[in-house]
Parts: sequence; structure tokens; C-alpha cells
Amino acid sequence: MSFVHITGRLESDEAAAVIALAEAAHDHDGVAPLSEQTLLRVRHGAAPGTTRFHLIFEETGSRPATLAGFAYTERGPGEPDSAEVVVLPNRRRRGHGATLLRSLVEDAGPDGVRVWAHGRSEGAVALARSFGWTQVRGLLKMRLRLRGDGAAESVPSEQVLPERPLPEPVLSDAVADRLVIRTFRVGADESAWLKANAAAFADHPEQGGVTLDDLRQREAEAWFDPEGFFVAEETETGAIAGFHWTKTHADGAGLTDGEPVGEVYVVGVDPAWQGTGLGRALTLVGLHHLRDRGLPWVLLYVDEENRAAVGLYESLGFTLWDADVMYAAP
Repeated sequence: MSFVHITGRLESDEAAAVIALAEAAHDHDGVAPLSEQTLLRVRHGAAPGTTRFHLIFEETGSRPATLAGFAYTERGPGEPDSAEVVVLPNRRRRGHGATLLRSLVEDAGPDGVRVWAHGRSEGAVALARSFGWTQVRGLLKMRLRLRGDGAAESVPSEQVLPERPLPEPVLSDAVADRLVIRTFRVGADESAWLKANAAAFADHPEQGGVTLDDLRQREAEAWFDPEGFFVAEETETGAIAGFHWTKTHADGAGLTDGEPVGEVYVVGVDPAWQGTGLGRALTLVGLHHLRDRGLPWVLLYVDEENRAAVGLYESLGFTLWDADVMYAAP
């Protein structure tokens, strides 16, 4: 027998159980079932009314109930809820995924709910189809080989593309005279970065809504390194015109067997500076940083509808690796 517990705040033992469940699913599937944002919410919580946690338990007689699955919803005004679902590998094919999906629908805000499926797994696709849901958004996962001897764990060696030389980051004289590219200063740049990020991602429901608390949570993560966080500062005003925040995955992120790899974590350019070549230059500054650290691979995520960004990454040698899909009711 199973039951679903819905809450806006996880107790410490519940959070630990969710983290363990996500790790078990990651080990089994080879794909992280929950995004970094969700894991931060599990560990740190969020403002009241913005998150909902759905935990499905299996009762096992006299023993404590076992956490068999988990779903998370982020709720914002004027937008459908954004959700993720994961079921413990040894508790699958018992209807828990469908139960959690129904729970999300019944508990959704006035604009409904949309659910992410990471890696386009067969189970997620089948579950979405069984509910009559269709894809409404796609997030491409791309990769670039930085070092000649790096081999992707998930790809046969004969299919691995050769290393390509990285172009140098170049700004036009008119742009270079007005900007300086430097690394992020913790404790000094947060406010300016948040303003630039909100402007660059005004139409992006997740990235554009990053708050100071969100930023500080990431600064506290073990992977955070300000030396890999580049900002382009306007020399006259001190405002941030653009940025490239890189990240290092110590576990290889599925590209290697435990050797660290890099990520183009987020690149943003203020609308006033778009079309100047700043985005390409910042991207290359970060890629050179990751390559110079000796990392064999770099990955990134990009909305498949953002053709300008996809074209930029393809021009630098990135190729499609995988994709995440967001589903919604018709």
C-alpha cells in the first residue's frame, strides 16, 4: 500500500531520503533525475508558497514506510508550475510515477503544471504518452572535446570527434574600449550581476528569476570557483554588460569515468550589448579557462528554440549529446 505526502517544507530526514533516492536513480539510469535547482530547494528550502514537495511512500507492515518516489514543483506567478518526478529504481513499474503525476496535476496552481523528463528516458516518454501529454519545450545537452586524449564514457571511441582548436576571444576595438573582462568578486558583484542576469534572461522562466539567496546558495557549493566566473564590466558605469559562469563537475557528469569535466554553466549578455560579439568572446574566455585547467570535455545546456545560441555553440565545435524534454497536458 502506498500514500502521497505533500508539503511545502521538507524535514531534514526527508531531505536526506530524497537526496539518496536521486543518487540511486542517477547511478541506475546514468542521468541525473533532478536539476541542480531542485536539489538546492531540497537542501535549503525556499520562500513559502513557491515550492511543493510530493513524496510517495510504500508501507511495509511494521517497518517504517519506504520513500519510493518524489516529485517537486516550483511555482511562480503567471506561469505553469515546473515539476520533476523520480521513482526509486527498485520500486518502478508499480504505478508510482502515474500516482505522482496525478498528484502534481491535482495540486497544481491556476496555470497548470509542466513536467521535465531528463534524458528522454523510455519510461518518462511512455508515462507522458499514457496521460496524453506532449512536448512543449526542449533543452539540448551539447558537448565539446577540449583535450585530445579525453574519451567520453557514453560514446564508442570511433564516434568521438577529434579535438578542435579553440579560437581566441576577440572584441572589436569599439567594444574593447568600453569594457574590461575580469573574474567575479564575491561580496561585491552580486547586485550588479543579478541586474545583468535579470535583463539578459527576462524571457527565461528559470534563469531570469534567480534571487540573491539563490546566488549565495550556489556560492556556498563545493564546485563554486570565482576564478571561473567571468564578467564584462562597463568601464564608465561599473555595470555588468555580460558574463560567463563556468562550472567543473568532479564526477565527470557522465562524460568520463570520474575525471572532472567542465560546463558552460550560464552565458548572459545585457540586451544593450547583444549583437556586439560580446557573447562569443565571453564564451571563448570561459572555454580557454576550462581547457587550461586540463579538462578533457565541456558540456552545456541550451533551449532548442534559441537558434542563435545553438548556432554559436555549433560554430565552436559543440555537438548534440542528449536532451531534456518538458511535457504538458494538451
